[in-house]
Amino acid sequence: MTVFSLRKYQKSDLENILAIFNGTVQAINKKDYTQQQIEQLVQLNPDYEKWDARLSSSYSVVALNRMEVIGFGNITDTGELDLLYVDKKWIGYGIGKMLAKDLMDHALKAGAKELTVYSSITAKPFFESLGFELVEQKVNYRNGVMLMNYLMVYRRDKK
Repeated sequence: MTVFSLRKYQKSDLENILAIFNGTVQAINKKDYTQQQIEQLVQLNPDYEKWDARLSSSYSVVALNRMEVIGFGNITDTGELDLLYVDKKWIGYGIGKMLAKDLMDHALKAGAKELTVYSSITAKPFFESLGFELVEQKVNYRNGVMLMNYLMVYRRDKK
């Protein structure tokens, strides 16, 4: 039986995190996004300092299978869930749910009354399964390419 664990993010995790991010977007999100949209989402030449600052300034964790990083996520103390990704090889093993629960518990214990996420089309059913509700559909443009996502909210008092 495989046992997964969580630990706090470390800067040395960045290469693995970016590989998971890009690999998941390219392999999993392609069922909901065009190739042109995928190209806008992937980070082929990532700004490592910017990613580290983003992850270091919030509660950030990685999921491990032994010593291998297989997922990651982060959330602010005020409840803004920023990133949540699982390596495409490990989707369906409960890692996303394990990460999400840890992130959600952290923000709620820190005093957040509600949690928000800007979910991809692909992740929307996952967040709904956790109790998040759709607030509105958002349309953004990156380099002239339309990218759609969903603002979703989880309210502590709705359990």
